[in-house]
Amino acid sequence: MDKKTLILLTDDESEILDIYGSALTNAGFEVVTASNGIECLEVAAAKKPDLILLDLKMPVMDGSEVIMKLKLNPETKDIKVVFLTAFSDPMSVGVDERAAKEAGAAGFIKKGLGLNEFVEKAKGYLQG
Repeated sequence: MDKKTLILLTDDESEILDIYGSALTNAGFEVVTASNGIECLEVAAAKKPDLILLDLKMPVMDGSEVIMKLKLNPETKDIKVVFLTAFSDPMSVGVDERAAKEAGAAGFIKKGLGLNEFVEKAKGYLQG
């Protein structure tokens, strides 16, 4: 039996978790969610997902702090991480593609994409 690809979706907005989580599940992925950075670190260590989709701006611990901690942990350092951002210009929050890559992220997916496009971008990061 093939193991389903596991994606950890982390966002402090429950609507994002519901909508994107459903889209990924409908596309055949297994999805687990976390609603803040600390939860993300716990779930990542316990479940070892194939991909983490990580909101940049969250209370408790933001995405840039989470990815630093993920990359420092031998158990989670090799998990591919992609930032989710609502900002049309990630530079406006002090994060750009280069900085994301330096932090260890594979890149960005903008929130607000159509669900099919969102799923295709996630698939692209899994294959890339």
